[in-house]
Parts: sequence; C-alpha cells; structure tokens
Amino acid sequence: MSKTLSNILTIFKVAKIIAKVVFILCIIGGAGCLLGLLTLPMAESVLSEDILLEQGLSIASAYLGCLVGVIACAGEAIFAFLAERYFKKVLSAGTPFTFDSAKESFRLGITSIIISVATSILSGIAIGMMILFLSPSAEELDFSSSISISVGLFFLFLSLIFKHGAEIHKFYTEAPKQEDQASDLES
Repeated sequence: MSKTLSNILTIFKVAKIIAKVVFILCIIGGAGCLLGLLTLPMAESVLSEDILLEQGLSIASAYLGCLVGVIACAGEAIFAFLAERYFKKVLSAGTPFTFDSAKESFRLGITSIIISVATSILSGIAIGMMILFLSPSAEELDFSSSISISVGLFFLFLSLIFKHGAEIHKFYTEAPKQEDQASDLES
C-alpha cells in the first residue's frame, strides 16, 4: 500500500470516528430537545417569569426552539449514520477508488442535500404552525433555517474523483491481461 493511500485511509478512519461522535451527539441533542418540548408545559410559569423574560423571549419561542432542535438533530443523526456506514465500507474495501465507493459517495451527497432541504422545509412548517397557533405576532419568532448543501456537493465531487481513480485502476489492471491475450493469439 502506498503512503498516500495509507494517509487517505487514515483520514477515513478519523472521519468514521467523527461521524460516530456526531451521531451520538445528535441523538443526545434530539432527546434533550424532545424532553424540553415535553416538559415545557410543566415549567412554563417559571420560564415565562424569569428566564425567558430576561432574554426577551416568549414561551412560544421556547417551544419553537425545542421543535426545530428535534428536527435538525434527527436530520443530522440520519446523515451521520449513513456517513459512518460509508466510511466503514471504504475501510473494509481498503481503498475509496472503487466503483462501489464512488457510487456510495454519490448517494451520500444526494442524501445530504435531500436531508438538508427536508429539515429546512420541516422547520419552516413548524415555524409557520407555531406562528399560526401560538403567537399571532411573527416578529418575536425569529428562527433562521437555512439550507446547507456544501457537504452534499463535497461528496458528489469526491464521487467523481473516486470513479476516475477506479477507472484508472481498471485500465492498468486490464491492460496487461489484454496484452497477454493478444500475445497468446499471435502464437
């Protein structure tokens, strides 16, 4: 194994660990937001009198923050799980320069974009519902929900590089075989 491939696989090992940590933290964060959402009615009087008023927030914004947190954490947990699975496959193959790895990287890029758009849409719907049902004034509920497609584009770009590497590997492994077959036909 070349030193460069060894370095690439080391990066994939680190990425696999990071994906696992992100998955665990998203589960914890989502559970915390869900717990906050479920216990908020019990703590409403305390929060509205002390903590929220100091920050200039309403109880509706606390509900909204918890709900959007659950949605965002769920989306990121799904992506982190799929990314970890991809990194494991690459490490078991011993190289990312295979057609399967390129295909999986492409799928992961598309999935990342879809998850980002879906969580943004779901968060927007949640914000709209909260504004509609809990708070008539939309000014106090200012939660930005932006779409981040850069990770998806990165995996799409990587899939092209991995596919090109697989094509080069295929060319160099099949070229000697074709030469051997041609020399066998000549003799």
